[in-house]
Amino acid sequence: MTGPDRQLVERAVGGDRAAFGRLAERYRGRVHAFSLAVCVDAGEAAELTQETFVRALANLPRLEDPDRFGSWLRGIQYTVSQDQRRRAARERQHRERVGRAAAGRAASSQPDVAVADDEVGQRALVRLGEELALLSEPCRIALDLRFREGLAYAQIAEVMGVPTSTVRGLLYRGTRTLRDRLRPALARDRGEETRP
Repeated sequence: MTGPDRQLVERAVGGDRAAFGRLAERYRGRVHAFSLAVCVDAGEAAELTQETFVRALANLPRLEDPDRFGSWLRGIQYTVSQDQRRRAARERQHRERVGRAAAGRAASSQPDVAVADDEVGQRALVRLGEELALLSEPCRIALDLRFREGLAYAQIAEVMGVPTSTVRGLLYRGTRTLRDRLRPALARDRGEETRP
C-alpha cells in the first residue's frame, strides 16, 4: 500500500523532523499500548515508547520499504521490549541479592485502580489487568498484538521472531489462563455459584 507513511518516511529520511514527528504521532498510541502490555507500569511504558521512537529515527535510513513502516516499527519495539526485559531481570536479581524482593512483590501486587464495590464491570477490568500482569511477557505481547492491534498470527510471528505455531500456543495458553482465573471471580461478583 502506497500512502502517507511512505511520503512521511521519505521526507524524514531527507532530514524533515516534522515529518518524523507526524509519523510518531500517528503510531504513538499503538506503541504506548504495546509498551504497557510489556511492562505494565505506566512510567516504564512511557520510557519504552520514547526509546522505540528514538531507535526508529536513528535507523530510519535502513528501512528498505517505507510502506512497511508500521510493521518495521513494531519490530523495533519488540527489540526494545526484549532489552527492557533483560534489564528488568538483572535489576530483579540485584534486588533479590540485597533482600528487597519480598517487599517489591508485595507492593506490586496491590491494585492501582480504585473502583466502587457495586460496579462489577469495573472490578472485572481491574481483575483482568491484574491477571494480564501475571502472564508471561510473551503471552502478554501476543495477546496485545492480536486483540488490541488486530494483527494476524503470521504478523505476530514476524514481530516476535517466532514461528506461527508458537504464536498459536501463546494465545491459547494466555486466553485459557485468563478464562480459568477470571471465571470464578466474575461468578462470585455476580453472586453465582461456581461449579467445581
